[in-house]
Amino acid sequence: MTAPATPRHDIRGRRVLVIGTFDPTTPRARQWFRLLDRLGCDVEVMNVGSWGSDRASNTAASPVTMLGNVVLGLVAAARHLCTCRRPDLVVFLYPGHVDACVLGPIARLRRVPAVLDVFISLHDTVIVDRGLRSRRSPVAFATRALDTLACWSVRSVVVDTPEHADFFARFTHRDRSHFAVLWVGAEEGRFVTADDPGDDAPILWYLTYIPLHGFDTVARAAALLAGDGRMFRLVGDGQQRLAAEQLAGELGLTNVEFVSPVPESDLPEEIAHASICLGVFGTSDKAARVVPNKVFQCAASGRAIVTAATPAVINAFGDALVTVPVGDPIALAGAVRDLRGPMRLTMARRARAVFEERYSEVALADALAEILEAAMSNRR
Repeated sequence: MTAPATPRHDIRGRRVLVIGTFDPTTPRARQWFRLLDRLGCDVEVMNVGSWGSDRASNTAASPVTMLGNVVLGLVAAARHLCTCRRPDLVVFLYPGHVDACVLGPIARLRRVPAVLDVFISLHDTVIVDRGLRSRRSPVAFATRALDTLACWSVRSVVVDTPEHADFFARFTHRDRSHFAVLWVGAEEGRFVTADDPGDDAPILWYLTYIPLHGFDTVARAAALLAGDGRMFRLVGDGQQRLAAEQLAGELGLTNVEFVSPVPESDLPEEIAHASICLGVFGTSDKAARVVPNKVFQCAASGRAIVTAATPAVINAFGDALVTVPVGDPIALAGAVRDLRGPMRLTMARRARAVFEERYSEVALADALAEILEAAMSNRR
């Protein structure tokens, strides 16, 4: 089955107000604006306030200070939502938890359906996955409350995988029918296929060194491949990079190169020079529910991908990716060692074909149109 040439759901000309403290620089926000433009919506944008560059760490470090940075912006947003010409739909983009809690009731009073692209659970990210605060801390209580209240303050909640939709429905005790899936995808104009660099090109992994990525598994797999002749090129920075470098030193890794973060605009070039790209290998529940940006971006770029065999990944790509058991460095080393020659090129083509079929912007635009049309059709 191929993606439709044009969206089946026509919402051209519908007035959509995207409002709040969202970060317009994230790939997710840019995806929404590209898809809304493709769908022909009349989009008004009011972006206020700021959560900082590392929202999860800021939430744990000083939630009061962080909230204070956006209060004035939310006041302005509330005033605008109360007085503007009534739109057909209000959208809150990530990180839009507080936006939904504050502005969602105003939209309801004006009888305008609201949609929240929740994207991640604050509680799951800050408390469970990153472990930045204890599960009994005030921050744990606040993040759980924000997750729940945000999802109950809007007509529809958008997430990135069906597994995340199931999680949010259980976590917030709201019916699963209120949660819809918009896959992450990739920016097609930027992530395009490139000439194959050959078997001996580096193995690329770009990451932010959070537990979800599973550095320990990759490091121990690299140790098993010390005599393989290929380099693991690790691009990025983040929470656990120092610990990662220490582990690499303890293991005596000479085939791992730590590279500083590069601008997102340079990622296509990094992918083009790689023979294999790596996904995520964390053992947390969250890792089992996500398909990260990098997997879609590398698939769009026509590269063979090795990642953990999680329910979300299997659901999204089937056998188009090389998958290994979660937390198993021996299996990961074996998969990388075997992924050479025709097999590697075959897997690269499979990944690209699945991306074109399921996750092209035409296909995702149709999915988004269906989500928004459903939200508006329930308008009283």
